[in-house]
Amino acid sequence: MREMTRLLFNKRFRTTFFMFIGFFFHFWWHGKTKRFRSKEGAERRAKTIYISQAKKFAATAVKMGGLIIKLGQFVSSRVDILPKEYTDTLAELQDSVAPVDSEIAMKCIEGELNGNIQEQFTFFDETPVAAASLGQVHKAVLKNGEPVAVKIMRPGIEETIALDLVTLKILIAFARRFTKVEKFVDLQDVYLEFEEVIHDELDYVKEANNIENFREQFAEFPGVEVPRVYQELSTNKMLVMEFIEGVKINEIDNLNINKKKLASILYLSFLKQLMEEGFFHADPHPGNLLVKQDGTLVYIDFGMVGTMTSEMRENMIKLAMAIYLKDAGGIAAALADLRFLRKNADKSLLTKNIKAVLSSFADGNFNIDKLSNEVFLEEMREFLYEQPFQIPSKTTFLGKAIATVYSLCNGLDRDFDIIALTKPFVEDLMTSNAVNPAKDTVIEQVKNTLLNILPSSRKVMNMIDQLESGEMRINPSKTFEKKLMEQKENQTRRLVMALFGTGLLISGAQLFSHSEVAGMVMMVVGGFITILQAGKGSGRRRRRPPHPRPSQFNK
Repeated sequence: MREMTRLLFNKRFRTTFFMFIGFFFHFWWHGKTKRFRSKEGAERRAKTIYISQAKKFAATAVKMGGLIIKLGQFVSSRVDILPKEYTDTLAELQDSVAPVDSEIAMKCIEGELNGNIQEQFTFFDETPVAAASLGQVHKAVLKNGEPVAVKIMRPGIEETIALDLVTLKILIAFARRFTKVEKFVDLQDVYLEFEEVIHDELDYVKEANNIENFREQFAEFPGVEVPRVYQELSTNKMLVMEFIEGVKINEIDNLNINKKKLASILYLSFLKQLMEEGFFHADPHPGNLLVKQDGTLVYIDFGMVGTMTSEMRENMIKLAMAIYLKDAGGIAAALADLRFLRKNADKSLLTKNIKAVLSSFADGNFNIDKLSNEVFLEEMREFLYEQPFQIPSKTTFLGKAIATVYSLCNGLDRDFDIIALTKPFVEDLMTSNAVNPAKDTVIEQVKNTLLNILPSSRKVMNMIDQLESGEMRINPSKTFEKKLMEQKENQTRRLVMALFGTGLLISGAQLFSHSEVAGMVMMVVGGFITILQAGKGSGRRRRRPPHPRPSQFNK
């Protein structure tokens, strides 16, 4: 109580705290009075409240800066927590605030350098080229003539973030005590994920390591560039890196480049991050993706990165297998393992709904024109919001990143073919002799699942293993042996495609906050890919490299 009294004397705390208390009161009063309105009238009133609150939150966030902007961006992709009116408004919230006074910024930089700016730079632009809620970037030139970008943390931002986190803790305790929201979502889990991401962004040494990791990943990837870090000049509050001239990826109309090729490079580079590395750029918005005059894609700002754990990959494969076999109960169980179901979710009812969805694909018909039907899109979104789904921790930024990348690719190339681009990548991943954790995980899980679900395949798998290891010394005909090996290879390839489709499917629910059409496309295409594999033949496929080639872009 004493701590709460002390905080009430802080203007920033009061502004945030009472804004949310006002939101809680609006919801409470609406719940008490909606019985006096018709169902349609109550729904209209609720939507009016949502829009009004979202606009007020966005305006307050831009004015205050700091953690509040980051919170708005974070929850804008949580369609499991907030209704459409909120997510649509917050999705437009930009991380852009007024820069720190130049004199103050220069003192901070000199403090990190332990000396005068002139000792390290021949030129330093005191006007920042970019300013965000946590820091700002200045252009400078080193003594050796190399242009660099100097990213400096806002003075006092750590104390501001600490205060905002305390405020959120109090608000979450209030919500858990006086509302029913805890029945639908684990607020504590959401808070911990958010806190972890924010602390990572406040450590520029960690960001420098992220950049070096990405540089290594894409050292031989054509068409992608990552700036070099000057570790000797960087600290946990200042980051000095190579300055690369370029324009935002959504502002390239004046550049004479192949947009179709650029879309392919962006998609394949992100696919590589997810499928090969399990380590991805978690905030690939246009401001963090630059394009050079020659069409090279440049990734910048690696404060927010994401990882896919081995457990997450394994559970996604289980989900892929369940969809592949059209096993509604298996799909529900896999969703539970992935923590995509809310607490106390009725799995039996969910299984029935899944069966209904699967049955719509039973005849193999699929009408892409249905995606343009606004009524259908709204019904699907309401279904997702009202069902017992949630977006588990560690996947919020994955879904948001996928949504952003897909939207950018579609904007660059209206004929963007996600399946055509993905197919050779997955085939190369599975047929390559190189050691790859993703490939090993897929093969092992597919094998185990087949042995459990398809007992008749046990002898075939064991025989193939013994043939490969040399334990079984038989002399089958060349044709028979070749067919066995081709069967295994083709089966694995099809199941991996089912895995990728599932990745699109479970991420699709998160796309609605960014683009309803994009989200719907990702979900339906993902499900279509996986289910389609069940009836697909095992014809011979030509192996192609995972990276973009000139021939892919000149069609």
